[in-house]
Amino acid sequence: MTERAILFLQLGGPENLDEVPGFLYRLFSDPDVIRVKSTLLRKAIAASIAAARTGASRKLYASIGGGSPIRRWTETQAAGVEKILREGGRDVVVRAAMTCSAPLVEDVVADLARTGVRRFLALPLYPHYSLTTTKGALERSRAAVARFAPGAEIEELGSWPTHPGFVAAHAETIREGIRNFPDPRPESIHLLYSAHSIPKKLVTREGDPYPAEVEASITAINAALGGKSPWSLAYQSKLGPVEWLGPSTLAEIGRLGRAGTRQVLAIPIAFVSDHVETLYEIDQLFDDEARRAAIPQFRRTPGLNDRPTFLRALADIALSRETFWR
Repeated sequence: MTERAILFLQLGGPENLDEVPGFLYRLFSDPDVIRVKSTLLRKAIAASIAAARTGASRKLYASIGGGSPIRRWTETQAAGVEKILREGGRDVVVRAAMTCSAPLVEDVVADLARTGVRRFLALPLYPHYSLTTTKGALERSRAAVARFAPGAEIEELGSWPTHPGFVAAHAETIREGIRNFPDPRPESIHLLYSAHSIPKKLVTREGDPYPAEVEASITAINAALGGKSPWSLAYQSKLGPVEWLGPSTLAEIGRLGRAGTRQVLAIPIAFVSDHVETLYEIDQLFDDEARRAAIPQFRRTPGLNDRPTFLRALADIALSRETFWR
């Protein structure tokens, strides 16, 4: 067994409807999601939210086949990148590691440590850094290595919003999507970039770089496309009563409809695989809103999933941490 392992860090999701309550509890127990200092109080709040949301969440997951495919896609990405790296002469294993569902980061690290892994590389599959995602995933990885692999080394990678391979993969999906519209002229298709929202105060008060990095991705992708299509950025998946980044994707679809836009291509810019935010929110909720807004052609690009360009990009990102390979 190799002494090196790469952790592909993701949020995770319930694989079946029975797992929904546990997933929600872990999600809302995260101190970067529910920002309450008292652990006991935060867990009580998480249990209350999970109980209140389980029924509605089960309906959402039922509508996309009974569970989230995020584990399957992340494990497929891990296997694909491991293959690329091994073919390039790198002795390494790549494993999916989740923060809110199996396989949990702690369990993955413990299993790898038992096989002799002594060097870990934590690679969050969040293209854009955020205090709500990247920060906690890296902290969990550090703590897991310290606990289950004492003395082992851990290195970390952050965000990669303008990595050429990430940009190229999105540009590919957009070009393919444009070709399938009734009027395939790029200037006739509005590109609607949709990113997961975060509380606005994290940006204004704590300096979260997330929206700036999302915008940097869009600038690079539009440049790769030649800048021919009109575009806008909106945010989805708001939770709770506080102010979040906007405009909301639902509101933006309404605005486009009122403006007479006929063709819209939605791009899930902050997600690297298909899961509930794409399969339910965009494919069902936003598609319904587009029909109400009299937009006759509303489509989205597929998740990056196992697209070869994206897998090569992830391999290149892993190789960029040169000290891990020495």
